[in-house]
Amino acid sequence: MGRPPSNGGPAFRFTANEVAEMEAILQEHHNGMPSKEMLTSLAEKFSESADRKGKIVVQFKQIWNWFQNRRYAIRAKLSKVPGKLNVSSIPRDESVPVRNVPQPVAASIPAHMTAPMATSVPPALVATAGRASSETSFMEFEAKSARDGAWYDVATFLAHRYLDTGDPQEVQVRFAGFGPEEDEWVNVQKHIRPRSLPCEASECVAVLPGDLILCFQEGKDQALYFDAHVLDAQRRRHDVRGCRCRFLVRYDHDQSEEIVPLRKVCRRPETDYRLQQLHAANDLTATDQQKTIADPSTAPRTFSSSVEAMQ
Repeated sequence: MGRPPSNGGPAFRFTANEVAEMEAILQEHHNGMPSKEMLTSLAEKFSESADRKGKIVVQFKQIWNWFQNRRYAIRAKLSKVPGKLNVSSIPRDESVPVRNVPQPVAASIPAHMTAPMATSVPPALVATAGRASSETSFMEFEAKSARDGAWYDVATFLAHRYLDTGDPQEVQVRFAGFGPEEDEWVNVQKHIRPRSLPCEASECVAVLPGDLILCFQEGKDQALYFDAHVLDAQRRRHDVRGCRCRFLVRYDHDQSEEIVPLRKVCRRPETDYRLQQLHAANDLTATDQQKTIADPSTAPRTFSSSVEAMQ
């Protein structure tokens, strides 16, 4: 699981005790991001543990990303669309082996800012524009950091500034879980967008080859969310563990390829229409089945697969 580092060493993993401690802290914060001081303290504590001392130094960003990823998973369950998708009809090939190859995002912006952000940013996007007061507030946007090329939740939109064109095309953002020293000026047109959505197990059918996704890339020294494109999707039968499908992705920033499970994939909100189509198709099939039971001469209208229903 995860992409092995270039030096061949094992990918970084938290121990069971470390995960249990972070889970408890997350519950105490009601699924909010702990302070930077607390995250730093955890990194130092884990680095000094008997299992890691003198071997592995736990980084702040590794702690931060665990909390971010876990918050995404919890948020996905809370925002789950009612009803279940029919995944049994998805084509799958259990005989094809999977190649063993080595959670965004944003403070609230006024309603008139939620359209595609290729237009100029109104002056309303100033320090009071973002909902920065509470870490538990629902976030709506994500921003791309120029420092590492990864995408992060935006806690606050602090200010805006005009470029030569006269448009306020850059905004100053504060990333969730980070302090003022990490604030950045971000290009609105290129590096601010509605947050990506973590996927429920039943939503794997909405992830198709060619899609732009936000993918969790793990390495020895860091684990971050990067843009990637889906090259191929291998559909597998779901079981008690949930979705077992695998996706071959290519990361945009370094062109590396990796096979990842659904839990590492966040889809773009533009794909919501696919889930709506799937629900409609399933509802139609259920209705036709009921009619067939009542009148056997009624031929049901069905799609050959849920994927075809989306295309």
